[in-house]
Amino acid sequence: MRNPLALKVESRVGMVLVFLFSAFLVGFFLIAVKNLGSDTDILNATGTSLKIVSPEERLLIDQWLKQENIGLSVKEVGYRYIIQKFPDKPWLAK
Repeated sequence: MRNPLALKVESRVGMVLVFLFSAFLVGFFLIAVKNLGSDTDILNATGTSLKIVSPEERLLIDQWLKQENIGLSVKEVGYRYIIQKFPDKPWLAK
């Protein structure tokens, strides 16, 4: 004889397990898609394009741009563009 209460408990536990597994797979897929862009950048990058600009170097670049009146704004072009345009890093010459 079958116990109807056991069937309900087993089916509910099964539904919870299937839901948790599907939520895990969806989360894993979303993280993989989010990281795909950075992985593509790393694979297509040259040595200088992925350089992380330290806060100290950012401060030196800002001061150098103000002193030399280069005509570039960090807000317009970004630090990576300035580092690529001036590979000799004149802001470190002081």
